[in-house]
Amino acid sequence: MSETTMARVRLRNFGPIEPFSMGTAQVAVGDDCIVSFDRGQDFGKVLSIGERGSQDIPDRQQVVRPCQPGDIRRIQRNDLEARKQIAPCQAEISSLKLPMKIIEAEYTFDRSKIVLYFAAAERVDFRELVRGLAGKLRMRIELRQIGVRDETKILGGIGCCGQICCCKRFLAEFHPVNVRMAKLQQLQLHPMKLSGVCGRLKCCLAYEYQGYIDMQRTVPVRGERVRTSEGTGDVVDVCLLTQRVRVRLDNEALVTAEGKDVTVVSRSKARAKVRMRRRRERARTPGRPPQPGQQEASPRERADDAGEDAAADDVMDDGAASLNEDTLEHQ
Repeated sequence: MSETTMARVRLRNFGPIEPFSMGTAQVAVGDDCIVSFDRGQDFGKVLSIGERGSQDIPDRQQVVRPCQPGDIRRIQRNDLEARKQIAPCQAEISSLKLPMKIIEAEYTFDRSKIVLYFAAAERVDFRELVRGLAGKLRMRIELRQIGVRDETKILGGIGCCGQICCCKRFLAEFHPVNVRMAKLQQLQLHPMKLSGVCGRLKCCLAYEYQGYIDMQRTVPVRGERVRTSEGTGDVVDVCLLTQRVRVRLDNEALVTAEGKDVTVVSRSKARAKVRMRRRRERARTPGRPPQPGQQEASPRERADDAGEDAAADDVMDDGAASLNEDTLEHQ
């Protein structure tokens, strides 16, 4: 390996992701490895390998070697011993009446430090706690506050799909997830439907997002004016999976067509919005007779049409969605 090559390594099981110089170590992505710091050695898992570039990495922060069988046994012993320290640490927290809870504990590979992961609703002044624990455990103490997603990753859980949570099962790191992903996939925008065990947006919303983006490129979007075999009108609904669109023609008739069979006439959503508004105004006019060639709509059809118009306006009015994105963004 070249000195210019670096590896991104997640320290221990739940630690931070840090860059390390590769040196002469022969490791691959997914390997467990031993790494060195200024203050000793630790272990971790290689997440990626790439060029170092301009990233400044301390000289002693290097990958030492892949984990050997003896290293694995030592790590397992350390994990068992570290978990035994959770109860006395939590007792010390209770005696100081601090609003925090220890979730997990880990030793570094050389057992020069113990890392305690805790959850708390707010920032906690734990300086007195660190002094007390350092005197009892006779080693360096690191207290690391974690969020609800990391807490779920450590503790695990069962999602609504019946599977163990993705973050516990295979996700190496979290990626941004937002409500726009759910909108594009035409999911029900309800917090209970979109939230995972942690209370944040489900990580799986991002799994098929790129596929939906690719499908969206092949069909018109709601609000665009298109020409069909039966006339010209505005797109009021799109089904990306079937690649079909529903169009309200100028004579108020609703038709369904294949996305590939319609031609976009205008992409002006502002004009489409004006046309939608005028249609609703005409619909409110009592006693208005149906247009030629159009049957009078039933109450259920009128309700469906109103829902379609509202849905079209939701797409055309950015920020008019029924769900506040800020309340569910991954933090």
